[in-house]
Amino acid sequence: MAGQKKQDRRDYLKYFEKSSGGGYVYTGTTWQADPVLRRRMLVRLWALQGIMLISVILPGIVTTAGLLNTFYVIIPYVFWFLSDVVLTYTLGSITFGGNPMRDYIYRRSVAQYTFRNGFPLAGAAMTALAMVAFLLRGGNGKGAVLCFICCAVQITVSVSARRIRITDIWNTFG
Repeated sequence: MAGQKKQDRRDYLKYFEKSSGGGYVYTGTTWQADPVLRRRMLVRLWALQGIMLISVILPGIVTTAGLLNTFYVIIPYVFWFLSDVVLTYTLGSITFGGNPMRDYIYRRSVAQYTFRNGFPLAGAAMTALAMVAFLLRGGNGKGAVLCFICCAVQITVSVSARRIRITDIWNTFG
């Protein structure tokens, strides 16, 4: 470990070289996917992501008793919401990262997607458990059924998205 150099955030800049025209050219590794498979995969992932976003936003819009002034329900819900936002950003990076995709974009998006997909799943499960605790402590059940349904939808869709083997369609070049 002592001999290894810590990887810097801007480590990818070493793969850009100045061209004769004064601009910069990327000379690092690129990842290529079959355009048809990539498009099909992205359509499926965006459809699932849309369902995930609806399932996380709906309990926040509809008056849910546990999400009103109950910190042990609000904290997992906020974690769930932010995790879905980060997953949406990651999917956007995959979509707009290009084909071929530069290695540093691949490592930050495609390689991280399945791992990051686990966070909204965990957030929904923690929110559901917190709502159960809220109801067991004598809380009002207003909106609880909707919240449980949205948590179940999030968990189901997250598992479906995790089954899509996103890294399998990419091949490295250069």
